[in-house]
Amino acid sequence: MPDTAETIENLARKLERVRILNDLRECKTLEEFQEVTKKYETLCNDDKN
Repeated sequence: MPDTAETIENLARKLERVRILNDLRECKTLEEFQEVTKKYETLCNDDKN
């Protein structure tokens, strides 16, 4: 059985995936898609630091 920290990590990952999916679903144009891509690239790069 997972401990509390594992459960929180799992829920956080699921929540982030849902946020990304919602952002992508809201894209109506290529420009909007590129903005979302840039947003998540920036977040990923910040996570590396």
